[in-house]
Amino acid sequence: MEELECPPYFNDLERRVWQFAVAAHGEQRRKYNHEPYVRHVERVAQTVMEYGGTTGMVMAALLHDVLEDTPVTETEMQAFLEEVCAGTIVKPTEVLQMVLDLTDQFTKEHAPGHNRKRRKQLEVERQGQISGRAQTIKLADILDNTRDIIAQDISFAKVYIPEMVGLLEVLKSAEPFRLYLLACYEVQNALFRLEEERRNKAQKDDVIDS
Repeated sequence: MEELECPPYFNDLERRVWQFAVAAHGEQRRKYNHEPYVRHVERVAQTVMEYGGTTGMVMAALLHDVLEDTPVTETEMQAFLEEVCAGTIVKPTEVLQMVLDLTDQFTKEHAPGHNRKRRKQLEVERQGQISGRAQTIKLADILDNTRDIIAQDISFAKVYIPEMVGLLEVLKSAEPFRLYLLACYEVQNALFRLEEERRNKAQKDDVIDS
């Protein structure tokens, strides 16, 4: 396993959670640039921190994909959080709830009778009801994923970006509002890139047909 160094901007509590996330994600890599997956959660956590997130929110940001993408169970995460938060003002139950809020519930495994479109619709409805703090972390996640996908995979972006347009409609409890505006800007910019791609393809097709 590649030796990773914890970013210096995390405090001692966040550093312990970072170590847990590194161990949980193991050899997982980001799809396009093959960087260690933990780099994604680091960026999400850093954005949360930059926009005034609490230590508990930063911890949840570091853990936001663990239950969804690794073998770690909710019980194991709860035990870890209770241990690491002991003697601090951070409430492990609140951190765990944010992680649960950020974990997709309507996956192929848990909602096998629905196609992707319906599963995403159900997720939008669910995430519209999660806490404002969890929504803030979700905005940071959308920012990082949107930038990555529009730069690396135009084909998947045609599916993913419109889904994010719908999701942003229900994430209005997030704070600060300027983070919400930034996420809207990035998604709209990605839509513009997709439209450019569509026009360029149409022009090429016209040239071939002429």
